[in-house]
Amino acid sequence: MSQNSRLSIAFDAGHLDLPDGNVVVLRAHSDPVLNRFDTIMAVQSFKPEYDRLEQMGISVSAEIPSDADSVIVELGRSKGENLAMISRAHQMLPDGGVLIVDGYKTDGIESILKLLRKIVPINGVFSKSHGKTIWLTKSGQTPDVMRNWASAIEPRKNRDGFFTADGMFSADHIDPASQLLIAQITKPLAGMGADLGAGWGWLSHQALSEHEKIKTMELIEAEKTAIDCAKRNIDDPRAIFEWQDVTKFSGKSRFDFVLCNPPFHQSRKADPELGRQFIRKAAEILNPKGTLYLVANKQLAYETVLDETFQSWEYMAQTSQYKTIRADRPKASRR
Repeated sequence: MSQNSRLSIAFDAGHLDLPDGNVVVLRAHSDPVLNRFDTIMAVQSFKPEYDRLEQMGISVSAEIPSDADSVIVELGRSKGENLAMISRAHQMLPDGGVLIVDGYKTDGIESILKLLRKIVPINGVFSKSHGKTIWLTKSGQTPDVMRNWASAIEPRKNRDGFFTADGMFSADHIDPASQLLIAQITKPLAGMGADLGAGWGWLSHQALSEHEKIKTMELIEAEKTAIDCAKRNIDDPRAIFEWQDVTKFSGKSRFDFVLCNPPFHQSRKADPELGRQFIRKAAEILNPKGTLYLVANKQLAYETVLDETFQSWEYMAQTSQYKTIRADRPKASRR
């Protein structure tokens, strides 16, 4: 958010009073408005945003605390996770504590407002910048229907038997693009491997299960809740788990192979540059004879950056939706 975020405008215009006491912000953004609070704890399990909050000098944690005087919930893309955060926030508060929910229309703020109005009294709503800020005062116990929302962010087995939670990529089932990539890797994997953007760990799980010559497999994932699930999904001493921003990961020229099903958005709008950054990072961390195994949505233009970063590359398979690529021998200038 910018200096003129919806929250800052709501405070400046007098629509909403700046909360007193110990303020907790769930799924906090690196918004300068946070510097206005005397006592604040930002909660963020996505490493790039966590790092930005730290750079601002904001006290930040990946874990949700048990109590607060006031709570702000910043909505994300997952409805289940959003409702769970609102539930956890309401349960943290004492009677008289203030809960603020802020989000864009694309995050589902309209439907959440309708749902909340059926359950608890709403003090006010401020509309601005294609979204809304909602606030209410806690009175009495958290209603059972709201309390039940909290389970969405608790790890549970999906239909394929792996631990996931709402808000993770492909939480309900194994991602078909990842399945396609694993099916195309016919040459035995060996040595030191890395899984960039590992999520809840399926690619690494399969690689370790199918390739006995792998010495180590490092899972690098920016979302802590996902890497925590990966630890439960993979019972193999060769697995190493890294809660890390892939673009900041340091491992120059030390891997024999990299697996990658890169994200292509951090918001609802597709951003192919994120995937290109993952490809550049793969070229940086691979040894001179190393190989990248990549899967991506077919329409994403990664071919130019592959030309820039690898000596050779080829399509392994293409479907109507996906393409799998093998890229060999990163160029020296990229290592």
